[in-house]
Amino acid sequence: MLEAILHTSLRMATPIVLAALGGLFTHKANVLNIALEGMMLMGAFAGVLASFATGNIFIAIIAAIFASMLFALLFNVFGITLKGNFIITGLAVNIFAAGLTSFVLQVAFGRRGVFSDPKIVGTTPVHIDFLDKIPFIGPIINDHSPMVYVSILIAIAVYFVLNHTKYGIYVRAVGENEEAAKAIGIKVNRIKYSTVYISAILCALAGVNLSLGNLTMFVENMTNGRGFIALAAIFCGRGTTLGTYVFSFLFGFADSIQLRLQNLNIPGTFVQMIPFIFIVVVLSIVGAIRMIGNLDRGIKDE
Repeated sequence: MLEAILHTSLRMATPIVLAALGGLFTHKANVLNIALEGMMLMGAFAGVLASFATGNIFIAIIAAIFASMLFALLFNVFGITLKGNFIITGLAVNIFAAGLTSFVLQVAFGRRGVFSDPKIVGTTPVHIDFLDKIPFIGPIINDHSPMVYVSILIAIAVYFVLNHTKYGIYVRAVGENEEAAKAIGIKVNRIKYSTVYISAILCALAGVNLSLGNLTMFVENMTNGRGFIALAAIFCGRGTTLGTYVFSFLFGFADSIQLRLQNLNIPGTFVQMIPFIFIVVVLSIVGAIRMIGNLDRGIKDE
């Protein structure tokens, strides 16, 4: 039973992990990327359309990345170049993505709500033989979509890039003191642009995992707030790669519990609230711990 729940947790956490790791770059560059949700939704939608049209999963992934990066370009132009408010710009991108996917679905395919077709090709689970020999851990990490394993490799890569490369130092310098970064010749806007594009690529992979990994269909607003959950994971993980991954997994765990409880005689709307209640509780606990830490250091809020 526990193995099954943790297996599902890993699967449910993967889109959140990917989006959160992308958002971590923008977080380090002091760019509040609220648009993670919209970029993920566009990735899911474009991936399904490309898969439907070509039957090729690799073309679907490329199409998802391309679509997500177009929305990243919008965010960059209005948020960074034109100095717009990041929250308003991000919300506009999210609303635009939700409206555009619904509009295209209805006008081009005459569908509302769900787009499903036998021609849509998804990813297939990967079975690794030697994992069968590892008790408890093996069944949890075996038989997942390739994107699950890719997300683990990306987490390692993100840690390395942010902490052990010149680019990572530049990103952190821009985020910690933009004026000082400018003074030493760092192209601040170029760094910020690049972090948003990186987040768009990872959001596209998260969207593909939702629409072609867990399912082979597109459902309107199928990201269901996962972009915002990813932001919560970054906040709770204090902007570290490991912390972000751990909290993303915890939110995936709450999602898996919700799925399990749907089989019981409990009102569905209540069960669907569980992940969001869990997030509120976790955020409250993390906030309380930080406040206690500040008080111990003699810092008082007004």
